[in-house]
Order: sequence, then C-alpha cells, then structure tokens
Amino acid sequence: MKCIFLILFSVFSLASFGQVKRVTMSEHVKRTVIYPNPARSFIQIQFKQQVPVPALLVVYNFIGKKQLELTNPGMNVYLDLSEFRRGLYIFQFKDKNGQIIDSGKFQVEK
Repeated sequence: MKCIFLILFSVFSLASFGQVKRVTMSEHVKRTVIYPNPARSFIQIQFKQQVPVPALLVVYNFIGKKQLELTNPGMNVYLDLSEFRRGLYIFQFKDKNGQIIDSGKFQVEK
C-alpha cells in the first residue's frame, strides 16, 4: 500500500510541477514614469522608450469607467486633472492591435 501511494504521489508531483513558465526580465520592467503621484491639478506620464505609432492611452477610474482616451500620445503626456474627481485611476498604453504595452495607476487628491 505504501509503495502504491509513493508511486502515485511521484506521478502527480511530476505532472503538476513539470510545466515551468519561463519569465524574462522584460516582462517586469516598467516603461513609464508617473509624477507627481498622488497628484492634485496635473500629472505627467513619461514613456521611457519610443512609443509605437499608432498607440492609445486610456485612463479608467477605479470602477472601470473610461475617463480619457488619447490617440498617439507621444513620449511625454501632461494630463490636466481639473475634470477628474478624487480617487484612484488606472492607465493603459495600447499598441495598434490593442495589446497593453504598459499600465499603471495614479491617485488624484483634491
């Protein structure tokens, strides 16, 4: 009985741990710098690398409602926050295929 248990345990262990995902450093590198964060009247989003054209910058509030959408934003984006309410916001840079290039969050304090 112990032998059967040991064999089954070995087989299931190999099956569940046999697939290892390879993670490269580029998957974890932030491509944007956001300042000031938290912000009151404006925020600047600076892209560290050349932004692919066409590109899209989309800003969502914390419940997922789209607040802003900019086409071909460039490497430095200055956002006027006068129309933004206090809270947490999420931004996404997307390429022409809709793939997310980078994302982040910022907080608006008023």
